[in-house]
Amino acid sequence: MVASQEATIPLTANAVTGATESECPYTLTFKLAAVALHRDVNKSESVHPLIGAGDLNLGWAPGMDTSLMFRNPCYGIEVRYLGLAQWSESKSAFASFSEPGEVPIFGEIDSSARFKSALHNAELNLHWWPCENDRYSLLMGFRWFQLRDRLSLSFFEEVTDRVTNFLDEEAGISSRNNLYGGQVGVEGLLFGQRDKGFSIDGSVKAGVFQNNIRNKVSGVIESSEEGTGSFSESWNRTKTAFLGEVNLNANYAFTKNIAMTVGYLFLYVNKVAVPVNELSTQSVIYNGIRAGLNITF
Repeated sequence: MVASQEATIPLTANAVTGATESECPYTLTFKLAAVALHRDVNKSESVHPLIGAGDLNLGWAPGMDTSLMFRNPCYGIEVRYLGLAQWSESKSAFASFSEPGEVPIFGEIDSSARFKSALHNAELNLHWWPCENDRYSLLMGFRWFQLRDRLSLSFFEEVTDRVTNFLDEEAGISSRNNLYGGQVGVEGLLFGQRDKGFSIDGSVKAGVFQNNIRNKVSGVIESSEEGTGSFSESWNRTKTAFLGEVNLNANYAFTKNIAMTVGYLFLYVNKVAVPVNELSTQSVIYNGIRAGLNITF
């Protein structure tokens, strides 16, 4: 009598080679979010008769924040774009005056200003996960940041005594800040798991950049006494700037591959030229919210 023998084949064994199958070690994560950022208030300086820089605070602007990350368990490469639609703010002011005398003087001043701004940001970052638990990664990479501002001014003054004189002036003042440089940072999972339920993560980045600044001033002046003339001048300069960014996100994973995210973004950059500050360099702060989806393949 021969005892029966039962052979057990592991479910994960390959039928041909006997090797154990495992999940693919590579993942591709796509993040797409809508953002709304607020630019901090301007310094309270006069930019035009009757109008101050504080009258041209830009407030909020919408935009997008998208990135693509390809990684294995230890390393990853990420490309990211952050762009905001153009901010715009306008202000108009009118005043009349009179000066009594042997020949009374009457006059009117009509002044208007419009401030516009746009922001573009692109990054290429390399990530390293030093721990097997996948809780945080260190990063280093290249970043390009562009800030474009334009201030448009219109001024009309009419003065009447025996003869009517007027001065009509239109001017445009623009600055383009192109920042190039390297950055380092850290991203971490602060609570929960990325692919299950609710989680919180965040990141901090900072770097030193070369800011190539281009300024331009142009306009047309028409005067009853001197006729019509135009002017235009542009110049370049270079500054060393610092840029820092902080993100904090709350996520909810619907499935292992799809999660919703809502977060806060803070961005600080210094040594940028701003037209409402007479093209001198200053710091600019942005902060706001972002909301979107994270999809992993």
